[in-house]
Amino acid sequence: MIRDFRARDAPELLRFLQAYFPEEEALKGTRPEEFLRIVRRIYRWDVRLLLGLAALFGRRVFRLLVTEEDGRVIATTLLTFPRRAGFVSLVAVDGAYRRRGYATALLERAREATARTGRRYLALDVLYENAPARALYERLGFRGLRESRYMVRDGSVPEAEPPSDHVRRFEPEDAVRIAEIARRAAPPEVEVVLPVGPEQFRGSRFAARTLEGEGASWVVDRGEGPEAYLAVWRSPAMISTYCSAPVVAETADPADVGALVHRGVDWCASRHASRILTQVPVANARGRTALEGGGFRDAIALLTLYRAVA
Repeated sequence: MIRDFRARDAPELLRFLQAYFPEEEALKGTRPEEFLRIVRRIYRWDVRLLLGLAALFGRRVFRLLVTEEDGRVIATTLLTFPRRAGFVSLVAVDGAYRRRGYATALLERAREATARTGRRYLALDVLYENAPARALYERLGFRGLRESRYMVRDGSVPEAEPPSDHVRRFEPEDAVRIAEIARRAAPPEVEVVLPVGPEQFRGSRFAARTLEGEGASWVVDRGEGPEAYLAVWRSPAMISTYCSAPVVAETADPADVGALVHRGVDWCASRHASRILTQVPVANARGRTALEGGGFRDAIALLTLYRAVA
C-alpha cells in the first residue's frame, strides 16, 4: 500500500537515509535527534493545515510517500513541485524487498501526482556511479538533462580576500535580475524542464521557521544592479552548512566574486560549521571557478534525468 508519510514514520525515514544514501549522508552528516524532532514538527497539525491550504490554492509544496507492507515501511520517495516539473528525491526500497516493483510503483504514483498539478515533466537526481538505479530510470523513460557535482569545503575560513565595496546583502527586488542571469547560463533544455524563476532566490520565511534554519544571501553590485549571487543556509538537523550554486554574470569582476564566496564561507565559519556543501551544475562554469577559488572541491557526480508525465 502506498500512502502519505505520517509523523510516526520518522525513524524509518532516518533509517532509509542512513542505510541507502551513504555517500550523501557522509557529506551532509544528519544529526538523528534533531532530524527526528524537525520532521515531527513539519507533521504537526498546524503546519499540515497551512501546507494543505497552500495545496488547495495550487501551491503544493511537497508530498512524502511511503510503501507499507504488513505494518512496516519498506519504501519511500519525496516529491517536490518546482514550476514545471515534479522533482523526485529519496527513492529507496528496503533491501529485503527489492526487485519486486516497489520503486517503479512509487515513481508511477509520483508521475500521477505530478500530472494532476498540470506540470509536464518528472525529474530526479541520481548518482552517476549508481548503475542499477540509472538502468531502472532509463527503462521507465527517463533521459539525461544535466550533470552536476556536489562540491564540499572543509576547514577554516580562507585567507582574507581584498575588501570589496561591491558585495552587499541581497534584497528581494534583486531576484528578477538574478533569475535572468541564471537563465542565460542554463542550457536551453534545462530551462524547458526546470526553469529558473525569481521565487527561487527570495526564499520562504515559513520554510525557515518550520525547519528552524537560518540563512543569508549577498550579491555583487557595482551600481548598475546585481551581477552575482550567493546564499548560505544552516539547519540544526545537519552537520554540513549549505551554499547555493553561485550565479555569476559574464560582466562580473572575478575579484568581486571571490569576495562574495569569502563572505559566504565567513558566515558559515561564524556558525562553527566544519563543512560547507553545495550542488553545482557542470554547465555553471563561472560558479564552479568561484567555488574552487574559495577552497571547494568536487565530491560526488550526479545526473539529473527527466521524462514527460503524459
